Amino acid sequence: MSIEVYTKLVELDYARKVNEFTESGNTYFESLSQDVKNAIRSFPVLLVDHRNDLMDVDNLDGKQQFFIFKNDLGYFLIDTQGYTYPRYITELHQFYAEDELESLDTEERMEGLIRIADGQIFDSVVRSLIVELINESFDKEDIKIYLQSKLLKAIDKVV
Repeated sequence: MSIEVYTKLVELDYARKVNEFTESGNTYFESLSQDVKNAIRSFPVLLVDHRNDLMDVDNLDGKQQFFIFKNDLGYFLIDTQGYTYPRYITELHQFYAEDELESLDTEERMEGLIRIADGQIFDSVVRSLIVELINESFDKEDIKIYLQSKLLKAIDKVV
């Protein structure tokens, strides 16, 4: 692993010495560089029950610095800093294991890949257009047809 990738990994939004997974920092996997994503995908994945107290997990190999914990809450990147417990933890939002990517349907994959800010902007614009058209007395079905048409035209301009 290069110094640049290592530096990016240790500078993620980690929480330090937490007891519960819900106290983790937050990292959006799809916003990371490809080199960092590749490094994360190379780390060992361990199944750790989300009800476990993280400070009770002290059987990690201190020689392996990074791990991924998987459970019902999602995926979490662990940095041990050479200790045998999860010293630093961040949740990996939008992360899927390689075998899971194949089983996700197309819409779920696309939803996981778009930037959160872009999704919020899209939703905000659609909401604004709907409110404006409802205020002008258009019904829901006409608005849906109009917005679908407008979206298809926008897609055709790009693709």
